[in-house]
Amino acid sequence: MIEQEEKKSLDLRDCLALERTSLANERTFFAYARTAIMVLITGVSGFKLFPGIMVIFIIGLVAVVGSVILFFIGLQKYLRRFRSLTTLKSNCLLPDNMK
Repeated sequence: MIEQEEKKSLDLRDCLALERTSLANERTFFAYARTAIMVLITGVSGFKLFPGIMVIFIIGLVAVVGSVILFFIGLQKYLRRFRSLTTLKSNCLLPDNMK
């Protein structure tokens, strides 16, 4: 018979650390999104500024596709960390004046 481990409640210091981690997770996601937008703009600019050059077209196409992939990688990482942090935050015991 396997005994289930009781949920440990977290004190205020740990809860505040989780909040800081959550904010850092959001900042990291915004950095992924910002980078994806800049790569997308670079690819589209290559299409518009050099319409007849095939090498620039291929590089621009790779940049556009890469930017979409980069955005979804960032989104996936954000959501995975968000779910785990939400689970941990449910164990926080906050004082009555902080709820």
